[in-house]
Amino acid sequence: MQQDVIEWPCELSKLFKESLLDGATKKSHSSGNKFNIHHQQQYGLYYVLNGSVMMTAPMLHEDNLISKLYGKGDWFCYAPLMNFKFSFGMQGQFLQKVEYIKIPLSHLNYLLSQSDELFKLLFFIKSERADTLLEKCLVNAYASLPEKVAYSLLDLYRVQAGTLAGQRHEVDLQVTQQQIGQLAAMNRARVNTTIQSFSDKGIIEPYRGGIKILDIDGLRREIEPLQLLNASKLLDL
Repeated sequence: MQQDVIEWPCELSKLFKESLLDGATKKSHSSGNKFNIHHQQQYGLYYVLNGSVMMTAPMLHEDNLISKLYGKGDWFCYAPLMNFKFSFGMQGQFLQKVEYIKIPLSHLNYLLSQSDELFKLLFFIKSERADTLLEKCLVNAYASLPEKVAYSLLDLYRVQAGTLAGQRHEVDLQVTQQQIGQLAAMNRARVNTTIQSFSDKGIIEPYRGGIKILDIDGLRREIEPLQLLNASKLLDL
């Protein structure tokens, strides 16, 4: 694996990058596949090369779930490092064909004994994830129904537009309305009503297995009331 195909979240030595990637394996999965991360064989550090995946995890209780998107250039760590234990497993769905690399827990533990730079990498990864997770929790808790759906569609646009032939305006998103409901923390009926409202405004065009974005500026306007949150960065897409 070449170092230059990875978007590193912080400055790291060339030697450390080589050591980290020496333990990496490249994997791919087709869209529509689902998986669970709940046992030791799946512990590790992940990096998305292409495609998009939706991860769903419990918060304080198993019935209180939150879903987050990961796309090209995103890191994800699920490993009981430094005596950190997980209470529950996580579930994932591949929204597109996904290519990613995985560094297993055994190699991470080896690197922890050899270099402090893994701590630095994990700190930056966790810091970025904490910001976006807090943002997602705030949107789920306080945003209106149209704002939640618009936020989810813009987040999908963020992780999928780069893999769709460089299109920047009319873009087909590979997602079902049920998956949008998971992202927006809404039931299917409320999602359908909001999707239809956006369709009537000419913002989107839903179809079986996907949604075409017709008016990206229209979606941006729907989340303008959220501009005091970090979600405002989606206004710049």
